[in-house]
Amino acid sequence: MPIGHFWRGLPPNITAAYERHDGKFVFFKGEKYWLFREANLETGYPQPLTSFGYGIPYDRIDTAIFWEPTGHTYLFRGDKYWRFNEESRSADVGYPKPITVWAGIPDTPKGAFLSSDSTYTYFYKGAKYWKFDNQRLKTEPGYPKSILRDFMGCQEEVFQDPDVVPRWPDVERPPFNPDVESEDKDGKDSDSAGREDPNTGRDVDVVVHIDEYTRAVSVAMIIVPLLLILCILGLIYVIVQMHRKGPPKALRYCKRSLQEWV
Repeated sequence: MPIGHFWRGLPPNITAAYERHDGKFVFFKGEKYWLFREANLETGYPQPLTSFGYGIPYDRIDTAIFWEPTGHTYLFRGDKYWRFNEESRSADVGYPKPITVWAGIPDTPKGAFLSSDSTYTYFYKGAKYWKFDNQRLKTEPGYPKSILRDFMGCQEEVFQDPDVVPRWPDVERPPFNPDVESEDKDGKDSDSAGREDPNTGRDVDVVVHIDEYTRAVSVAMIIVPLLLILCILGLIYVIVQMHRKGPPKALRYCKRSLQEWV
């Protein structure tokens, strides 16, 4: 469903969104932002980022989150982040800071949300996600992991160049290193489209397998109605034939016998 069907007035392809402490929703795209109360756009919006607050990037926001552990709003762009004060409408002194403070998460994250108990923060980018421990202030071991597999229950197969040594599942994946630059030789962000291997920079294909149970249900949904239609047609045919031929001989004989008896 297009996002504008629910959030009327919101354009497609937004870059970031978060829920404020007052329950209102803020959406970002390019140099503008939108403010919603539930599903209703507030009067006067969209507005330029220059009116959102002082000391923040005015060309783009990649990720925004109201962080309940400290009660602050954090804005992420590229390899930096800002702590934003909702009351003064400005970034706190000393910001921006390098994103490496959030040990283990990638540059230019595309979204973030808190766990239900506010113990962890989940960052995602492309088809991967990172689980950040809010107490220890670092990413959990073994991340990033697949969003498709862990959140949507899909199965993945990664096809690579045959000359490249397989890295999964035959070879254990090396731990994420936040100090390694994310750009390839041509200066492009290898994760920008979420379709390149972060280790080799090569394009990969994600194949989603359809569950056999789902396939069987789909076949049954086609066959059962057809059988019902055939049964109905057969019943109609029998009724028509009975009307044409009249009552069976045995029934007529029984009727005459009853008349003679009476």
